[in-house]
Amino acid sequence: MEAHQQQQRHSHRIQLIRPNAPVNLTASATTKTKTELSWDAVSQADGYNIYKNGAKSTTVTGTSHTASGLTASTEYDFYVTAISDKHKTESEASNVVTITTTA
Repeated sequence: MEAHQQQQRHSHRIQLIRPNAPVNLTASATTKTKTELSWDAVSQADGYNIYKNGAKSTTVTGTSHTASGLTASTEYDFYVTAISDKHKTESEASNVVTITTTA
């Protein structure tokens, strides 16, 4: 096989390079309007998407976030994904944490 044909063949392989999923997501200090989320860092991540009840809520660069504007006495599910700016990819979801805000 000619080098050009071999190069063409390899260029058709698209490999998504995704960061690992964040682990150890926890929620603490929950009040009637907010909760503190934290998780372990992912080495190849440029940031993290925070999801609330299945919808993307915000993007952060650190490993913690205060989710505010919550409604009292309401249950919420949160999870986090790691994102790679270089590869324009998103990881699988972290574990889900469920909180109930106070009355």
